[in-house]
Amino acid sequence: MRRLLLFIGYASIVGSIGDGALGLYALAKTTCCGSEPLHLTVNDLLQQHIPILYWIKQLAYWVLPSRIVDWVFGLPALVYFPVRVVTSAIIGLWAFKQAEKLSQQEPAA
Repeated sequence: MRRLLLFIGYASIVGSIGDGALGLYALAKTTCCGSEPLHLTVNDLLQQHIPILYWIKQLAYWVLPSRIVDWVFGLPALVYFPVRVVTSAIIGLWAFKQAEKLSQQEPAA
C-alpha cells in the first residue's frame, strides 16, 4: 500500500509540473506572446497548439462519460490548468503523508 501511495504522490507532483507548463503555455498564447482569446479552451489549446497531446481526449472518452469529457475540454485553459495544478499537488502531498504514516507503523526489520 505504501508503494501505491508513493506512486500516486510522485505521479501527482510530476503531473502538476506538466499541467503548470501547459498552463504557462496557454497564458503565453493568450497574453504577451500570442493572439489567442482569453477563453482559449483546453480542446483548442491541445488541438491547435499541442497536437502531440491531443490523444488524451480520446483516452478520456474511453475512461469517462462523454458529457464530462466534452465539459472538461470545453473549459478555458486558463481556468482548468491552475485548478489541476493545485488539485494534483494536494493529492500528491496527501499521498506522501499517508505513505509516511504507514512507514512509521511498520515494525522494524
